[in-house]
Amino acid sequence: MASSNSHLAAKNGRPSAVEVGIDTWRIVRYLDDARELRKACVRVGPAGILPEKVAGHRVGVLPAHRMLWAEGHPAVEGLAPPATLHEAEERLLDALADAGLPVGRAGGIGRLDQTVTLEFDDPREGLCFMAGIAAVDVPRVKPAVYGRPPETVYFLAERSGRKLARVYDKGAESNTAPPGRLVRLENQSRFGKEARMSSETISSPEVSEALFKARFAPVAASCEGLTAATLPVLAEHLRERVRDGKMTAREAERLGGFLLVGGEGYSRPTRWRRRRELREHGLVLADPLTDPIEVDLAEGVEAALAAWAGDDG
Repeated sequence: MASSNSHLAAKNGRPSAVEVGIDTWRIVRYLDDARELRKACVRVGPAGILPEKVAGHRVGVLPAHRMLWAEGHPAVEGLAPPATLHEAEERLLDALADAGLPVGRAGGIGRLDQTVTLEFDDPREGLCFMAGIAAVDVPRVKPAVYGRPPETVYFLAERSGRKLARVYDKGAESNTAPPGRLVRLENQSRFGKEARMSSETISSPEVSEALFKARFAPVAASCEGLTAATLPVLAEHLRERVRDGKMTAREAERLGGFLLVGGEGYSRPTRWRRRRELREHGLVLADPLTDPIEVDLAEGVEAALAAWAGDDG
């Protein structure tokens, strides 16, 4: 780790949002009429799920709840703009009726996956962003990380473990781009009976934006001031902080040693403490990447928030 007065890796501009919209949804219908319920149960068969899809949606019946549900993609291709959900529901209801299924009365939207896909000019920056997100502490949320370097980071409810959102490598998942090029942020809303809204309500810009913001604004706040960087760049940041009087040489030696051995041999509480110390200095290790790369974590999440709000320029 030779001394240097210049950054090993320059920060590029923030990523651009290339896709914004609804990926997957589930509509709910109630079959109050006993004849309609029997007709639907016969149509779906003993498995409770229609063997074939209707307009690209899986369709099932829950007899005990007198409920018919349909889950799929509201857009034929790509993502559906939120404002089009009511029209998409009307088309789906027509397709269900054409398939010989009763549609009953509206029960609202039970599932809604809101997504923003970010494109990074340098795929290594996308990988660094994913690794940084995997290490960030978000209040009342715990991460579940898959892949090394991370390919998917789930945000789980701290107590129930319910999936709330995820950040994942969309390009790698769909085999359409090199790893790190396309990173998708997805809010996975699941609504109970009392919380379900109509497609018309959920299509409004205010409601749609509020749902996405409620999930990812806390993530952006947790990322504020944090730089995710690989080991060579973090070593330089430590030297700069010592040189600027923001860190003692002893602190830098302790944290540098921890980074150098990758936490091996440390107890779990000590590893957490060292990572917390790094975060207090605005630094997050993008493990296990080795190229000299660094990204501003908050910029990526804020780009997704701005895109959903429609003010990303």
